[in-house]
Formats: sequence, structure tokens, C-alpha cells
Amino acid sequence: MSLAVISSSVYTYLYLKHVSFIRDYTPNASTTGTPIYYGLFDSSTFILAPTPDANYTFELHYKYRPASLTAGSDSGTTWLSENAPNALLYGSLVEASTFIKTPEETPYYDQRFQEAIAGLKKLGEGYGIRDEHRYDISRMG
Repeated sequence: MSLAVISSSVYTYLYLKHVSFIRDYTPNASTTGTPIYYGLFDSSTFILAPTPDANYTFELHYKYRPASLTAGSDSGTTWLSENAPNALLYGSLVEASTFIKTPEETPYYDQRFQEAIAGLKKLGEGYGIRDEHRYDISRMG
């Protein structure tokens, strides 16, 4: 995740800090200036320090939880179908192999499914809640 304040077409990336740090840094919310720090106050709110002294434009980059498989019924696509087709395919084949009575193929499908899930796990852990402005090199593997 990264958050940048944009002033006069210049992007300045804020430092991600814990809410307790931000409260210590600016104990008085009336202290204003160009924000330097940001924190995740709750699931839908950021806290900035110092309090912005003007109306700034911000740019936020983040990861999100994808919608369920059935949510893409209008477009026919979901995050999973677009970004992890192998996990979707081999997970389906593992389940299907028990119904189509081909148990000898199940271990192969399961191995490929586990590989695809491991790739997704690395992706999730590689980006997590890191400040991507400072950790722009992939931290996977």
C-alpha cells in the first residue's frame, strides 16, 4: 500500500506509521501542514499527520479482497478468473475428478492446484501491508 499527496503536480509519498506514532507526532489535531505520515485508523479511515493545511489531492495504491466467483455473472469474469486461472482450473479439476471417476488423475491435478495456490500465497505475502513506494522490488520467494 502507498499513499501520495499531490501538490503542484509533484507526488510526495507519505510514510506508513502506526496510529499511536501519529498521535504522538501530532497530539494536537489542530497542528496543520503538508502531511508526512499516514496510518490505518480503521477498516475505512486513514489518519494523517500533520492535519492537512489545504485541500490536497491524494493517490492511493492498495490491494483488495476480490469479489466472489458469482459476482462476475454480468461480465463473465472475476479477479480470480483474470489473475489466477490455473488455481481456478486445477481446483475445479480436483473436485471434478472424483465425480467423473478418474481418481488416478486427481494427484496430478492436486499438485498443479497446490502450485497455483502457492503462487497466490507468495503474491499476497509479497505485497501484504507494505508501503510499496519503499518496497517496490518484489519480496517473493
